[in-house]
Amino acid sequence: MSPLKVALRCPVSPNGGYGSDGIALATALTKAGVDVRLHPTHISPPLSPLVAALLTKPLEAPFDLWINHVSPDQLYCSEIERAASATTIAWSMWELSSLANLKGKSKLKKQLKNFDVFLGYSDITLDGFEPYLPKTTISALLQGGYDPTLWPTQERDWDSPRFSFIFNGEANLRKDVWTTIAAFQELKDEYPEEFEPAEFHIHTTLPSIPKVIETAIPKLRVHYETWPQETMLEFYKSGHVLVSSSHGEGKNLPCLEMLSTGGSVIATNWSGHLSWLNSQYAYPLDYELVPLHEAKYGKDCQWAATSKDHLKELMMHCFRNRAEVRHKGMVGSQVIPYMCSWDKVIEDLFLRLSVILPEKGELLRLKFEECKKEQAERRGNRESVQY
Repeated sequence: MSPLKVALRCPVSPNGGYGSDGIALATALTKAGVDVRLHPTHISPPLSPLVAALLTKPLEAPFDLWINHVSPDQLYCSEIERAASATTIAWSMWELSSLANLKGKSKLKKQLKNFDVFLGYSDITLDGFEPYLPKTTISALLQGGYDPTLWPTQERDWDSPRFSFIFNGEANLRKDVWTTIAAFQELKDEYPEEFEPAEFHIHTTLPSIPKVIETAIPKLRVHYETWPQETMLEFYKSGHVLVSSSHGEGKNLPCLEMLSTGGSVIATNWSGHLSWLNSQYAYPLDYELVPLHEAKYGKDCQWAATSKDHLKELMMHCFRNRAEVRHKGMVGSQVIPYMCSWDKVIEDLFLRLSVILPEKGELLRLKFEECKKEQAERRGNRESVQY
């Protein structure tokens, strides 16, 4: 059987969700023994030696599989790419209940016509894309993963009075960090003595929160810096609960990373969070669906507006019940790496293809299994030589 050859069109960058996913997806496929050929939409350093080496490989057809893992507006498969690939996949995410506010959506159906399969990160994504998918394109749910090896479990101080809530990500309108800021400030006002040891640290590269807010709200700090992975790991370690009162997510990498390190999360109980959010290791946050700029996009384009009162309850509960939070963090650090790693996701990818594309998909699965077997044998031979 010939090797499995996969063309991967994606951004290649450690900055941003799609870029990080592109790097991690390419890495996981390569480590499984797949012959990956990158077709990057964007590149920015730093890159690992493995990914840098992939950029030297020519994009030579034919391919067994062509994966477009990009934002909705960049999904496209040309006639040449279609002819060069046995199977073509569009893989994307969306955070709202419709694509009404997507620029260029009128061209989307045409751009999707050459894909055999559309994979959406969440049910919300699938619902949004459904009106634009050609009848010949099969849709299925499959959320992307993360690299748990970068985020090992960290020991935290659960016994001192200090308790830290954190936020990590671009503090834009969709992330809605202001609801968390308001909840934190009101708890400071309502419980000035009891809640005094509580801290809230916001890490963002988007200068949308004025630093003067630190003087208005006790123990709130804003960190406007670009951090390397090692510093980011220390930031997660310094926190006990990551709070995401987001209006909507495709996946939310910071939540998975925080859970992997042994902290817990409070997260909106909607959209992409639903693929991994569970009360056994996290705290689902209540919400109501509200129109996004109703006059402009209509009532069918909605996102989640989280309950500030429920958020305050959850934050205060976490502050008062540290043993419970610690236990949830321990459970999350065991469950999330297994359930959400890119290794697990690509296993699910080929299993899913074997079901929805019975002939071509089953051949892809068999080739993938053969790649893994040969890779394991090569690894075993190298270890024997070293021994």
